[in-house]
Amino acid sequence: MMTMNFNKTDEELKMMSDAELFEYLDAKTLHLKQHASPLSSYKTKKFASIGAAISNTEFDYDSVKQIAKENEQKGYEKFIKDKNKNNE
Repeated sequence: MMTMNFNKTDEELKMMSDAELFEYLDAKTLHLKQHASPLSSYKTKKFASIGAAISNTEFDYDSVKQIAKENEQKGYEKFIKDKNKNNE
């Protein structure tokens, strides 16, 4: 598999064709997703409340609480998966 340099300068990005730029962005997205993990329950609630305050919308605590619970479960699953991967 080809390794990519994900530290392109603005000039390098401007010189790319549309096809090259989208290929680069897709590859960078896949690379970053490998290292991402779900937000903790606390951070999910914190960012949702900040977002609601900034956009001057109603903060639906029950909905955010459910999303936070799902994120916690995904976080546990990722932790177990990564731990098992390291033990192999």
